[in-house]
Amino acid sequence: MPGVRKRGEEIRDFLLENIKYNRNFATLTAERFGITLPAVYKHVDRLVSEKQIEKKNGRFILQSIQHKYFYKIDKTLSEDAVWEKDIKKHFTGMPENIKNIWVYGFLEIFNNAVEHSNGKKIQVIINENRINKSICILDDGIGIFKNIRTKFRLIDEKDAFLELAKGKRTTDKTRHSGQGIFFTSKVFDDFLIVSNGITFNAKNERNLELQINKIKFSTLVYMSLSAACTKILKDVFDEYSTEIPGDFDKTVIPVGLANSSDLVSRSQARRILSGLELFREVVLDFKDINYIGQAFADEIFRVFPNMNPDTSISAQNANSEIQNMINRAKNTRL
Repeated sequence: MPGVRKRGEEIRDFLLENIKYNRNFATLTAERFGITLPAVYKHVDRLVSEKQIEKKNGRFILQSIQHKYFYKIDKTLSEDAVWEKDIKKHFTGMPENIKNIWVYGFLEIFNNAVEHSNGKKIQVIINENRINKSICILDDGIGIFKNIRTKFRLIDEKDAFLELAKGKRTTDKTRHSGQGIFFTSKVFDDFLIVSNGITFNAKNERNLELQINKIKFSTLVYMSLSAACTKILKDVFDEYSTEIPGDFDKTVIPVGLANSSDLVSRSQARRILSGLELFREVVLDFKDINYIGQAFADEIFRVFPNMNPDTSISAQNANSEIQNMINRAKNTRL
């Protein structure tokens, strides 16, 4: 009997983990556990009766407890005081590794809203259920992508995605290192930024549907983390270190974030390379990229290394055509 009970809990946990993201959750569950669809829906009915899920607009969604907090941005507002007074109580009793991630993520993102948004108000929305917790931090300021576009003189607000992915890029070097959003986006299960109708999805893996109703905001940052998370914050920091643990000297850039359908010119390459001389090791991820031009490859894999000998640059997920272009650039002798 205990074995049957454990299996039932495993099935319901699997349902809760997938019901939010996958419209075919029932079929997925049936295949995963080798049971029939009617058997799956018996577990669904139990979750409904236990008020862990509900049916809304023809779809099942997780039932969550929600908490909302509002703050006026002024010189007295500080992220640590807000955490201690309002937020911390919602994250007590959880494993130390999870709590450390939440402390880090909240403090970094809330501070960004206070110091960079040029806004007047901040709203914090916490949602918690059996599977995970999430925090939305919203402000009514200038908008993060617009701010980055202005600071770095970018053509389009979507060009800001690439700057966020680099790390060490900040609109205020005197007060920030640019690492906060970079590492926060890496350590959480889901991390989204929505600003002025544009969405930056750091994970790009799940079709998240944020229930933000009619809330007015310029920038929204969404972070979620599983209650079963085993990640250690220090390990994530060390993943981007080459020699000294915790020394942020390595970065991985998804080339697909470059806001262009054709990567062929030197100017496009220079946009990607801007600021990367600050790292000891740079990895360019060519996932979902089918082709790059000769000038683009030459600028990245010959010109940049010659001008920045202390920074190594390499590629991953490059198809054979791209790899051939990279090899050609590396082997060019003038």
